[in-house]
Amino acid sequence: MASAKRNSTGYRGVFYVERKGERILSIFYRKPGDRKQYEEKLGTSAQGWTPARANAERTRRINGQELTNNERRQAQAEAKRNAESRSTIERLWQLYLESKGNQLKGVVTDKNRFDLHLSKPVGNKTPQELVPLDIERLRRQVAKNHSIATTRNVLELLRRIINFGVRQRHCAALDWTIELPKQDPNSERIEVLTPEQFQNLQQVWESHPDRQLAHLHQFIGWTGSRPSEALKLLWKDVDFGRRNYTKRDTKSGQTLLQLMNEKVREVLLQQRGLLNNSSAELQESSYVFPASDGGLCRLDSLKKRFSQLRNLAGIPKEFRQNYCLRDTVASMMLSNGATLAEVAHQLGHAPGSPMTKRYAKFIPAAQQSIANKAQEAMSSLLNHDADQAANTG
Repeated sequence: MASAKRNSTGYRGVFYVERKGERILSIFYRKPGDRKQYEEKLGTSAQGWTPARANAERTRRINGQELTNNERRQAQAEAKRNAESRSTIERLWQLYLESKGNQLKGVVTDKNRFDLHLSKPVGNKTPQELVPLDIERLRRQVAKNHSIATTRNVLELLRRIINFGVRQRHCAALDWTIELPKQDPNSERIEVLTPEQFQNLQQVWESHPDRQLAHLHQFIGWTGSRPSEALKLLWKDVDFGRRNYTKRDTKSGQTLLQLMNEKVREVLLQQRGLLNNSSAELQESSYVFPASDGGLCRLDSLKKRFSQLRNLAGIPKEFRQNYCLRDTVASMMLSNGATLAEVAHQLGHAPGSPMTKRYAKFIPAAQQSIANKAQEAMSSLLNHDADQAANTG
């Protein structure tokens, strides 16, 4: 292919070529003391390049006031390398996600927190460029429209990202501490349904037109499962013959084998029947409570519908739609004589979890049961000699 004809413009060292009816401006020049001749394309007439503008640009490049095309490309490449090597909060966050992969619990929530609260104010800064004032401004900004718990979670995520960078030697540790706001004293409250509220909720479950939603909420209510655990439950982990089901990859990192009570078995059988009469995607889904395409259903897509169930049952709006069910299961178990270990097993808490212990603090019946057991234990010491004598007599 023949090269396009160069056309003079009347300015020394400035020419253009015609391509598809458009002029492309280029320049020739040498720098003072440099025998090398530069030939560089500037741009098209459609981009605003005129012979006069090209001549002015040629003069600036000769005087060293502007970079050559090659120098500009090198500068851009160097800037890109520097940006990639800078351990900004944004870069550390991406490395953190890559490192954790699918093992990261609550990844969707963390991503939302980062995008909403951290990306813009601190994302382009390295940990060493942060100062306590940045954290204070961030805390105030989040606290304007969010709870203390949300503010704590945002700052904790930032601290977690930086700690990851330090452990992986992407950055140095801070020489000061990111302080988290004090826990809201009301955050330890438990939300226990009254008999009337639970009875109303049972009626809502039985009559609600969205049967899968009703089944899902019933399963949470009768088992005390976390919503995420229920949504991840697979049919291969449900054994109707042995009357058990397996919860995998739980928040505590455990795989839990749970026995079914009759009510849970009934709910799961109803859900199986519902799916068998649904679309092919739902019939063939591996999930017990699938999304409409048969895949994993996301909790965020259900929150408004869970709230509707709560409201229809006359449960206070400040109650969390699903966790009030976990609180109710735990509280009623303790009130009916279950041990903390038994409650921990049912809820999927790690042994000795403070999350389990807090229930005993709020339930008078559980407190009385604990006090009675203490009396029984100590009373056995008083009867020890008498029992021993009776056994040897």
